[in-house]
Amino acid sequence: MGKIVMAGRAYRFSLLVISLSLMACGSDSGRGVGSTDTVQQVAEVTVAETPAAENPVEPAVGEAGEAGEAGEIDEQAVAVLRQMTSTLASLQVFSVSMETGFDVTQPDGEKLEFGSRRSASISRPDKAHFRFRKRSGEGGELVFDGSDIWAFVPEENAYASIPQPGDIDASIDFVTTELGIPVPVSDFFAADPSVSLAEGVLSARDLGPSTIGGRSGRHIAMRKAGVSYQIWVAEEDSLPTRVVITYFEEPGQPQFWAQFIEWELEPDTGVGVFQFQPPEGVERIRFATYDSSVELEEEAAQ
Repeated sequence: MGKIVMAGRAYRFSLLVISLSLMACGSDSGRGVGSTDTVQQVAEVTVAETPAAENPVEPAVGEAGEAGEAGEIDEQAVAVLRQMTSTLASLQVFSVSMETGFDVTQPDGEKLEFGSRRSASISRPDKAHFRFRKRSGEGGELVFDGSDIWAFVPEENAYASIPQPGDIDASIDFVTTELGIPVPVSDFFAADPSVSLAEGVLSARDLGPSTIGGRSGRHIAMRKAGVSYQIWVAEEDSLPTRVVITYFEEPGQPQFWAQFIEWELEPDTGVGVFQFQPPEGVERIRFATYDSSVELEEEAAQ
């Protein structure tokens, strides 16, 4: 399938959907704060692009001399990570609210932080509803209903949809690779979070007890080639309370962080949670694509 891009008004809609339409700053290079490639590079939260696996992946120590400076694997850190990913994988229906932030390194080396308030409602295997509201006020929604993907931005009074049957992992992969829409902390919503969070680990450390948001737990740190990440895991239920990702090979070593505010393990799953109903008067717009077959599929679904 060809790469899907946005054109005209739909392009502005895409930027709002991914919550990264930032005011551009002038620079000699032309890559200011609003540069899509600069922002998306920092805002993508997937720690590793790996295929799904039938069994959890065990962290593996990198060989000496590998990029990323392989170090020791702390078995306590591995145990905390394994328990967290196992807990996440066992959840069939849940929701979580979170606060997120990310750095954008400017051409002069200055780092600016932007962020949003987000929520995710998940019903495995194939339904999800993501909501966000940027600090600047704009908001939007992304819905997977098992057969289609829907994107809605109230400020544009517009929505778009495209056929996409499949499970949540397949839909996240589609919107990130084909539509260019990042889904922050998507690794934590995968069917098997251990695949992306544990594979390729070069070092792992247990940094001891730590309390986040009033919830006591463990603070662990992992390092992979080009990226390091810290995760705080609550002791009472083994759910994550915070994650910080550092892209240490990128200029300025920018970070992404997410604070998980509240997990609901028995959320409302009534009508409308995983079905998108366009509000009255909202305009439908199309995703432009290089692949005409996708356009034909979209037309057939209308």
